[in-house]
Amino acid sequence: MSTPLEVFKQRQGPASEELLGRVKDESKRKAAIRKALKDAPMTVPALAEATGLGAADVLWTLTAMRKYGLAIEVGVEGDYPSYALPEKEVKR
Repeated sequence: MSTPLEVFKQRQGPASEELLGRVKDESKRKAAIRKALKDAPMTVPALAEATGLGAADVLWTLTAMRKYGLAIEVGVEGDYPSYALPEKEVKR
């Protein structure tokens, strides 16, 4: 008996190379942001500078991370919110 995921994969076929590439890129962005946030909270511009990513990519990635509890807003530095890893993420 097949699991629902196996049935879905049989019906849909394998993921496209484009989708796999986008997922891989997003994973790299999340890893870079997590690494930068391990030491101290940072703003989007500071994260962009620390990671070499564009500010828009940092903002969108942080938005997703916040949605799933992988990053939190912890204050304000100047005109920008400051972000940090939740305690459970710091231990990883």
